[in-house]
Amino acid sequence: MLKFCFPRLLGATLLAGATACSAPAPSAASVEQITFNDFEALDGWGTPIPSLTTEQAHSGRFSIKVDGAQEYSFNYSNALGKASTNRISKLMINGWAMRAGKDGTATLVIEITDPAQNRKQLFWQSINFADELKEVNQWQPFKREFVLPAGLTADKELRVYLWRNSAAQPAYLDDLTLTRLE
Repeated sequence: MLKFCFPRLLGATLLAGATACSAPAPSAASVEQITFNDFEALDGWGTPIPSLTTEQAHSGRFSIKVDGAQEYSFNYSNALGKASTNRISKLMINGWAMRAGKDGTATLVIEITDPAQNRKQLFWQSINFADELKEVNQWQPFKREFVLPAGLTADKELRVYLWRNSAAQPAYLDDLTLTRLE
């Protein structure tokens, strides 16, 4: 009887040991989705949004674009304290983007400003589509982490938008997710 139980006991012990050594899963408090937008629910709400388009879309019918005629896209804007009930020290942004040609060199911007000081810029980082998206005329995923400066208070404004930069051809953005890490 002992020789039949020993392999099972050894296997269970190894499995328990391997499980105990694995990294813990992130807790719900360490990861929190701030916003998601597939741009499907914007058409018809309020004033027309020039960057909202049906020309191209990764999912659904709509995406946003910038080109020679449209310098800035529709944007996400919220006070840090309203975006998350927890302090935001790290952000993850991911989504899908497409350049309509090699000159579709738009930039996705993450910015934090101080509304009390005439929108003084406290943080500005970006994802340059020309560097990030190697293929043209093809939807490609992107993902980037940003570490925010220490000491940002809840009243500071978080903004995410697509900027034409020097794009001579259209660039598109769809299925955008912004997540707080840590």
